[in-house]
Amino acid sequence: MTELLVASIALIIFAFIIYSSYSAQNAKYAQRKKAFELKEQHMEKTMEKIRSEINLIEKEVADTQEKIDELDIDSVEDDVNSKDS
Repeated sequence: MTELLVASIALIIFAFIIYSSYSAQNAKYAQRKKAFELKEQHMEKTMEKIRSEINLIEKEVADTQEKIDELDIDSVEDDVNSKDS
């Protein structure tokens, strides 16, 4: 009877150790998964900010190029007018 009791206790302890190990691995995996998701969200927000900055810069460059083109056209017209005079 004592051997059966000792074997039962040993089996319960063994099962508890296995469960604890499995639970710890599960917790680590869940923590890593959550950290990865947070990092991914942060990267997406950062990329959106960078994209918007790039779009603003591209718009500024296009606007500046238009102004330069207008100035070039005006200066060519002034040159033509001055040569005609």
